[in-house]
Amino acid sequence: MTRSEVLRMGVRALLSRTPGVASVRDDAYDPQAAAAIDFTEVDILLLSCPRQEWVRQAAARAGAAGTKVLLLLDEHMINDPDSIRGVVAHGVLLKHALTADALALAFDQVRSGGFPLPSAFSHALTRQAPDPAAGSRERIATLTPRERETLHLLVEGLSNKLIARRLRISEHGVKRLVANILAKMNCPNRTQAAAIAVREDADQLSRA
Repeated sequence: MTRSEVLRMGVRALLSRTPGVASVRDDAYDPQAAAAIDFTEVDILLLSCPRQEWVRQAAARAGAAGTKVLLLLDEHMINDPDSIRGVVAHGVLLKHALTADALALAFDQVRSGGFPLPSAFSHALTRQAPDPAAGSRERIATLTPRERETLHLLVEGLSNKLIARRLRISEHGVKRLVANILAKMNCPNRTQAAAIAVREDADQLSRA
């Protein structure tokens, strides 16, 4: 039995105990089978081995069809954020920490617009984020008070829905604020913006 088969069987067993999971298919570990999947019928796709080109292609097809993509990473990839660079994903889970509860929580997060990200992997992203040089500080300084408040909530890892509740505004309003933050900070995604904000806060503390 191969390692991928063991993983597949283990994940399938966990999914059978995960609340809210109606049905499961596990043929995405084969490139030909993955290429034949109609992702419009798939709610959430779990993928491992993001360095393989066919996995990246499957993630791109799934994302384009509106499917949420969760990447399953090996422990040694925690300190290697580049392993998922360019992969369409809506969250990350670590194989060695996978439980039915972790899956249920991740599913709830992606369905509400969040981005599940293990703290260890988040810290690795933060370490690799650009240093908070003057340019970064100046871009953060251009944020309005409301945008700064939203940025702090992004650092906490809150989804748009939860940010809307915290700020008592609509989700549409949150999306607009997040879009403004990414544009002003010149960041491709909310994770990058949050990482730079964390590095900037740490830098300020070190100078205090």
